[in-house]
Amino acid sequence: MSTRTLVVGGGVLIAMLGCRDYAAPSADPTGTTSAATASPEFAVASNTWVIRADMPSTERYWMATAAVNNSAGESILYVLGGKTESGDWEGNGGSLSKVQAYNVATNTWTTRAPLPMPLYSTNGAGVINGKIYVSGGVASYRNHRKELYMYDPATNTWSRKHDMPLPSWRGVTGVINGRLYVLPGCAQSDVDECLLQVPLVFYRYNPATDRWTSLPAPASRRIDGAAGVIGGKLYVAGGVDGTHASSRVDVFDPTTNQWTSKASIPEGQFGAAGAVLAGKLYVIGGRTPVFTRVRWNSVYDPLTDTWTRQAPLPAARAAIAASRVFRNGQPRIEVVGGTRPGNNLRYIP
Repeated sequence: MSTRTLVVGGGVLIAMLGCRDYAAPSADPTGTTSAATASPEFAVASNTWVIRADMPSTERYWMATAAVNNSAGESILYVLGGKTESGDWEGNGGSLSKVQAYNVATNTWTTRAPLPMPLYSTNGAGVINGKIYVSGGVASYRNHRKELYMYDPATNTWSRKHDMPLPSWRGVTGVINGRLYVLPGCAQSDVDECLLQVPLVFYRYNPATDRWTSLPAPASRRIDGAAGVIGGKLYVAGGVDGTHASSRVDVFDPTTNQWTSKASIPEGQFGAAGAVLAGKLYVIGGRTPVFTRVRWNSVYDPLTDTWTRQAPLPAARAAIAASRVFRNGQPRIEVVGGTRPGNNLRYIP
């Protein structure tokens, strides 16, 4: 078995090329050394992170991602907007309109038509009928937006849809039965009011009618939470609840229009990436209640209502994004964001 030394996130790691599983996460959540491999996927063991081609040009934080399959059934990951620094709220770094597309099969990046305006900390993105919808976000300091934009990968064009009822940002998005469900982290233009939990809102968007509907909101605010759709229900985990990092997990069932609480994350975290793989919610990276970046890869199983920890990130990262992708018909999780090298990582389940 050969080894290769790689520099990731400012630290040095040793990549075991061939067949090494990760051990359990280290006791130090901020550690930056961990096994990762740059070998071809067919030679990689399960529960492993693979380092892929870095995002070109400017480093990015607080972006949105969405994956759309091409005609060959391989995923193209679209990275939308973001900003150039990882400051947790506002005023740090420039907002970006940049859109880049990553081909998981060829391990290459291309630049696509930019967002109609620079945006970071949007409510995430959702894919309906092969088109990408992204709502809200921050254009600049205290410039919070309520636009809904749709991107068509086939024509490489953006169009504006019906605005949201309120400016909103730092939220999550899920797609259920061809409709967009958006839970904003904040839904007004004032940061202080956001932290005071005024107001709590939750929306559904129907692309067939181009209209928004207000739905019952969860019991507490979820700023910078992680989310995913499993079994036709929206799962939202972590985030900031007013003034502290939350470990709550809430689930919305559109058939009953109700929220229910589930088993909490082992520890509160926010600014993490969320993705669904094999019917489980992955909450990856982020920060702890004391703003410490972590490598955690926490996995929720709705069948048992339990959390486990899987292979940690090679380095602690926050303000990142993730989507499920397919390579040779096999599902993976692609995580992007943060410093180079190592700001494009693939999880092999």
